[in-house]
Amino acid sequence: MGLDITAYRKLVVVENPELDEDGEVLDWDNQWKPGESMEWSEENFPGRGEGVNPQTVYTWEEGIEFCAGSYRGYNWWRAKLEEFSDGNDFQELINFADNEGVIGPIVSKKLAKDFAKNKEKAEDFAKSLDNGDWWIGQYEIWQDAFEMAADNGAVEFH
Repeated sequence: MGLDITAYRKLVVVENPELDEDGEVLDWDNQWKPGESMEWSEENFPGRGEGVNPQTVYTWEEGIEFCAGSYRGYNWWRAKLEEFSDGNDFQELINFADNEGVIGPIVSKKLAKDFAKNKEKAEDFAKSLDNGDWWIGQYEIWQDAFEMAADNGAVEFH
């Protein structure tokens, strides 16, 4: 088991979506409803999902999916991100769930700037790590995800 991530660009509200008896979308390939996962993350990490409504169904212009690693691997990566950070950058990701939730376009825009601003420094930091190639590879994927989500999108942890 591990942490899977889906990033969306240009979310668009679906008018009159088809839902099952539990209120879940039927067209999973083209529609997304943040639902309980986002409600939980907003309760525990208020404001991270700003710009997205948990009970709204969306479609998107572009999306990517990736595995952030096993839970242990992701938490190692995130601990190294915290070690690397200046105490301000990346905090919305460092202090977020490692299993579920949603980060909306407002926070994604801030995180995208953090990743871009620190890219060269991150490449140097990765050279000091035993698994530095993997760490910087994950850094680049996360950067892409937040850049995508900053464009009226979201990053979903699942």
